[in-house]
Amino acid sequence: MDDKTMGLERIKGFLFSILAVIVALLVGVIFAIISGGNFIDTFKALYMGSFGTKLGLAATLNNTVPLIFTGLAVALPFKAGLFNIGGAGQMYIGAVGAVIVGLYINLPPIIEIPLAFTVGIIFGAIWGIIPGYLKAKAGVHEVINTIMMNYIAIYFVRYLVSNGPLNGMIGTARTKIINKSAQLPILWNFPINPVSTGIIFAILLCFVYYWILENTTIGFELKATGQNQKAASYTGINVNKNIIIAMAFGGIAAGLAGVCFTLGQTHFVSNDFPVEMAFTGIAVALLGRNNPFGVIPAALLFGALQASNLQLQLYANVPKDVVNIIQGVVILFVAMDKVIPEILAKRARRKI
Repeated sequence: MDDKTMGLERIKGFLFSILAVIVALLVGVIFAIISGGNFIDTFKALYMGSFGTKLGLAATLNNTVPLIFTGLAVALPFKAGLFNIGGAGQMYIGAVGAVIVGLYINLPPIIEIPLAFTVGIIFGAIWGIIPGYLKAKAGVHEVINTIMMNYIAIYFVRYLVSNGPLNGMIGTARTKIINKSAQLPILWNFPINPVSTGIIFAILLCFVYYWILENTTIGFELKATGQNQKAASYTGINVNKNIIIAMAFGGIAAGLAGVCFTLGQTHFVSNDFPVEMAFTGIAVALLGRNNPFGVIPAALLFGALQASNLQLQLYANVPKDVVNIIQGVVILFVAMDKVIPEILAKRARRKI
């Protein structure tokens, strides 16, 4: 495929993503009206809850940070032909790694914060490497592996924070608040909902992953593996190694979602850790066309939708499920971009 064709494909993908968002919003509004809402009130609530107030903007940005990470956790493995659905477990485990440092090690912030990041990255990477290794060496499908790893992580961490050694207080299901020296600095001190420097790390990782994919041998081999494993193997590329590396990259990104969420927002890990953000990351990656830079606006969109949830319920009389409907329609519509050409191609072959 030449550069011109690739450029046209990227433009087509971008336009299709925009169309998917527009259609999804319209479908969401239709459901809102059917549920008793008002057209104007619905859009007003969407805007006021996400960008129209300082509180809404802060909520949007804070939601966007973990969604960028979890979107990358899906996008990178997908480049290697893998579907990392284990972001929930990787995120949870990464958060635990960071909170252990934040609770039990008291050093100056310039040392403690990087240490917490390092431990969280290692924990997340391990949780990605395990299913990657099983896929590479035993042929066990990564979807099955990662789902099982999700369950292991979620129930293990829930034990740790409920009845285990990380429980902060009898009768609660959470850790203690981490040391001040482990908390991320505040970037924008919005009332009630301050935004930490986690957003900088999220955007920085997009640049790092894009550079890896476009400018390194590892990135080339990952993409070659994703396009055709047999052809990649014939050219001397170690496919099994790249499967493990791709899943490690996914685990690192998801682990960082947990790290930044814990160090920058909650400052503790609890039994009701919002692991659903990892599954929203799948939609983020799809809408962003599995491009590290495309993930940023996609995460911002879903972050804004989640932030406007309360406004929709209170001021537009719209059920919270409308946001989930919009998310589902986006996934369906983006998937159609791949399915429809396949259907048309099959029909063309039958006619021949």
